Amino acid sequence: MSDKYLILGSGIAGFSAASAIRREDPSADITMVGAENEKTYLRPLLSKTDFARFRKNNIYAAKDNWYEENRINLIKGRCVTEIDRDKHIVKLDDGTVRPYKKCIYALGASCFVPPIPGKDKKSVLTLRTVRDFHNLRRKAMTAERAVFIGGGIIGMEMAWELHKMGIHCTILEAAPRLMARQLDEEASERLRSHIEGIDIECHTGVQISELTGEEAVTGVRLLDGRTFPAEIVVLSTGVRPVIIPAKESGIQCDRGVLADEYLVTSDPDILTAGDCVQCSIPNPGLWKFAKVSGDTAGYNAVHTDDMRLFRVGNFPVILTAMGIGLFASGSTQEEDGIIAEVSCFSHSEDQNHMFRVNHNECGMQTYRKSFYRDGKLCGIVLMGDISEMRNVPVTF
Repeated sequence: MSDKYLILGSGIAGFSAASAIRREDPSADITMVGAENEKTYLRPLLSKTDFARFRKNNIYAAKDNWYEENRINLIKGRCVTEIDRDKHIVKLDDGTVRPYKKCIYALGASCFVPPIPGKDKKSVLTLRTVRDFHNLRRKAMTAERAVFIGGGIIGMEMAWELHKMGIHCTILEAAPRLMARQLDEEASERLRSHIEGIDIECHTGVQISELTGEEAVTGVRLLDGRTFPAEIVVLSTGVRPVIIPAKESGIQCDRGVLADEYLVTSDPDILTAGDCVQCSIPNPGLWKFAKVSGDTAGYNAVHTDDMRLFRVGNFPVILTAMGIGLFASGSTQEEDGIIAEVSCFSHSEDQNHMFRVNHNECGMQTYRKSFYRDGKLCGIVLMGDISEMRNVPVTF
């Protein structure tokens, strides 16, 4: 009888786990369960593909026949209600039961919605799923003003899309500067200056008091009394790992599902991957981490006597919006033991100097800041024409 592998989650982590299991065990019985009514898709493309060019078929991780050809039983639109570790079964919200020999817990994360008064009003949106994307695109058709709470990559990419539609956009960030984790003060200020130069408002170090309006949102009020009118408010305030099914089953959890260096949880027959993982490698919630962890968990589910350590290189952050490119990788803060060197020059208006990523034109000004520890490169920030990112080491 074939071994039964059950993958909880149909995101890129679950997809990569299924691919690895099929590669390592051609006869395996593989079932993948996803909460969305979608095949696996590349979530970053929801904010990196402009509204005009968006085609849902272009974001899927594989063609429809991939699942059939690889004998992957994909169950869509179902949530996990219980994991019975003693019986080696998982119960779904439609009452069905799925058995497993090895289970990979890859339920990912959900949008974190801060307890802001008014957060439940109409047209207060998040962006995590295909459904969220279509909802935002529909609301944008009639909006004149939008406020983005959170100055991260997704918030800026979506602000750029709405800005191109003629919608006045405002970015509100609680941190003292934009992308504070990825950029030092100088690079962050350059980014902010560029964004404000294209008439998108940026306000940092702010505290939200409430979202105004009756049934539908009409704006955002700060604790200092300032108010920003808006027909759309997008909450881009981070994510939280989905841990409840694991925690209720007795699997050890903290902020995420705890795992060892092989991505095995406190239950030896359950591994974990993706945005829900908490292990010795800090989880950045990025696509690369999810993909590599899924592949590792799938491999280790098959090769229980010869497991592979979970190892992954740098987690580069790429922004291709606002008419500018931004690439940051490695240690990119000026701190003790790190020395930074800057080179900055302007390109001409010659279109040969333009660099295209995700259909966006970047370039015109090039800014490079390199960070060194003990004389060795440990981080880099590129802004403008970021084509040099192809030459950046995978690991520092």
